[in-house]
Amino acid sequence: MSKSVALLASALLGLSVLPASPALAADPAPAVGDLPSAGGAAVAEFRRQVDALYRMKEAAFARDDADTIVDRFYTRDAITFGPEGKPVIGREAFRDEYRNVVKIANVKVEPVATHVGTDAAWEWVNFRAFPKDKTQKPFTFIMLFVFAKKDGHWISGGDAYTVGEFPKAG
Repeated sequence: MSKSVALLASALLGLSVLPASPALAADPAPAVGDLPSAGGAAVAEFRRQVDALYRMKEAAFARDDADTIVDRFYTRDAITFGPEGKPVIGREAFRDEYRNVVKIANVKVEPVATHVGTDAAWEWVNFRAFPKDKTQKPFTFIMLFVFAKKDGHWISGGDAYTVGEFPKAG
């Protein structure tokens, strides 16, 4: 990782940058003990709602709009943490973080692997950051978002991240 990417990543989310871990190999065969998944219609509805949340988050980054992200994407008690292990807990703490990070980069969220249950789900994504300072190079976080369904609507209860990138499928 270049020094400029490490510095920008540190500024973006206040993290101590560690080298990215090697990509996990995907095993397409279900293993004994896999969790039950929701049916096709439930997964399609999750995808529709969560994709809309991701597009809202991307647009809010482009407008430097931390409040929309915090109030519409995350639960009041959401938690996030990165490789340094310092948790950020609750909307007001998220708001303090996001007011700084939305000024640094625009983002694109790309789903990689998803599990949808009846009222809880998680999704691994490549969270691509495109610095607003065009002298800086783009970089990617591997992120795990956790979601809960409340009153028929999916919302994030938080996330965990590290600098890195899932390989492209296929």
